[in-house]
Formats: sequence, structure tokens, C-alpha cells
Amino acid sequence: MLLDMVDQYDEQKTQFLRETREKIIQQLAMHHDQKKIVSFLNKVGIVNIDDHEKTIYIGVPNEFVLTHTKKFFSKAIKDAINEVYNPQYGVKFVLYTKFSQGHDLLIDLKKILHIKEAKVHEQLQVKNGLKGELADYFGILFDPKFRFDTFIVGSHNNIAFSAAKVAAEKPGEAYNPLFLYGNVGLGKTHLMQAIGNEIMKTFPDKVVVYLPTSKLVDEIVSGVRGNKLSGLLKKFDEVDVLLLDDIQFIADKDKTQEIFHNIFNDFQMKKKQIILSSDRPPKELVHIEPRLKSRFALGLVADIQSPDFETRIAILQSKLQSKDEDIDFSFLELIAKYVKDNVRELE
Repeated sequence: MLLDMVDQYDEQKTQFLRETREKIIQQLAMHHDQKKIVSFLNKVGIVNIDDHEKTIYIGVPNEFVLTHTKKFFSKAIKDAINEVYNPQYGVKFVLYTKFSQGHDLLIDLKKILHIKEAKVHEQLQVKNGLKGELADYFGILFDPKFRFDTFIVGSHNNIAFSAAKVAAEKPGEAYNPLFLYGNVGLGKTHLMQAIGNEIMKTFPDKVVVYLPTSKLVDEIVSGVRGNKLSGLLKKFDEVDVLLLDDIQFIADKDKTQEIFHNIFNDFQMKKKQIILSSDRPPKELVHIEPRLKSRFALGLVADIQSPDFETRIAILQSKLQSKDEDIDFSFLELIAKYVKDNVRELE
């Protein structure tokens, strides 16, 4: 009943709730990172102030935002209300899905916090600097030979290939996360790096990082040991697309799983693309927290199987062409007949 009345507010009440929200946001900005405020609270607003119950009702667009708003800002919002409105008032969070599409009760947080949008060329300069900095930091570079046009598509991998193309065309919008799985040597790394190479070409402003999961584990261990974990997490704040190869290697690493859970949620909240690969589907991963396995399957899960005979021949021919070499077709048939389950061995 409370939320049914929101769209019937007159202009005076709407303006009062907007102004109260603005004061609360400005108070929060005195003690909290402004980017974090914009990321988490941009679609969060006041839907009602009940003077009888002495309660301010805060509307959030979905369960995901509800969980994280409570986790990161519940006490801070209560303290801000005490400062700018009334110390006797409490706060309650309620789901109000209309906020997800924008609403008269919402305000431009960047405007009231005086966060200026950098010009496009300035953004590119900053992003390019970050790319070099992150490449140096993580020590991982993309191999330009891994492209979509050098990936041989067959019935065994066409779903994974199609999904990868869509993810590269609309990073953060489609199939997020994209989870690729299959046995060793079937092309998961090729496909992941092809996604990264394509995004970097089409969206030069985006910062794209590819990491073997073992490298991520090493970085987290080093960060924890050297009390530099916050610095590592700040690096991930600047990443727009994260590709993690062999995610199964976080098994039995509780601290890494906890930290990656937070990184994953942050990427989801900010609609930044995550691509994961593994040797098995999420539900079959062992010694990994159920909440992580559940999140891995939120987008699209696609498998890459062993190529059939005709596709193995096509792969061999493609490899020969790239090396400007030639082998009698009968030998290609012989190789394709006996090397069935690993593209690397085939090559």
C-alpha cells in the first residue's frame, strides 16, 4: 500500500523527498568515496517519510542492490539522516522496481556531487595510461594471433563461439558472466583472448585484462601477505572487462574465493563484463562456495567439445595456411584420424 501511493505524490512532496535525499547524499560524501556512492546509490531514493513511525523508507530497484546497500551503507545512511533530518528517525529499505528505469524521486548524483565527466579524448588518455599500467602490474599481454577469424567453428563449439561474439559486441550487456568450459586444448584460451582482442579494437576506451586464475591467486596471496590488498582491489576498479582462465583453480582457497566474490559482485553491479573458463560446468566445480557457483551460472554457460573429423581437417588446413606451409591431404587425414581430443596436439 505504501508503494502504491508513490506515483500519486504532488509536486511539493516529490520535491521535498528529492531535497531530503540530496542532503543525505551530500552528508554521505563527506565520509565515503563518491564513486562508490554513485555506483551503489544512483538508483536508490526516498519513497516515503512516515512521521508517525518516525521512519524514512528507502526504495531500491532490486534484490542485488538491496543486499549491497544494506551491507555498505545501512549505518552510514542512518547516521546521515540523524545529521541532516532528525536523530529520532530510523530507516527501512524496501524494493521499488520502478527505480530501475529512472523516476522523478531520483536525482543526478554526479551533478550534486560535482563529478564532472571527462572529455572523450581525456578519457582515452587516462584509459591508455591505465592499460599500460595494468599490463605492467599483472604482466599479462594479449596474443594478437588469437582472433575470431582464426578460430575454426564447428558443431562442437558453435554455441560458445556465437556467445563470445555477442559478448565482444556488447560487453557488460549480454551474457554477463560468460562461462566457457571444456577439456584441455580445445580452444578456450583462444576464444577468450579473441574476445579481449575484439573488445580492445572496437572499444578503445575500455580497459581489458586477461589473467590465468593462478596469477589472480598469486596476486591475492601477495596482497594479503604484504597488507596491500586494498591496492590490488583498486586496480580491479579500473578494469572494464575481466577474463579469467581456469577458474577451477580457486578451489580450496577460501580467502581467494571470498575476495573474488566481492570483485565479481562489484563487476555485476557496475555492468562490467566477466568472462570465465573452466574444465567443467559451474555445477560440477568442487570445493568452491555454492554462492560463487551460482553466480558463475547467472549469464550463459557454453561448452566446447572435441572437434569432429571434418573440423579437425579444417583446423589443420588453417594452421598450415597461417604458416604458409603445405602437406599432402592424405597425411592430414592420418593426423586427424588419430589426434581427436586436443587441438594443441593436433597442431
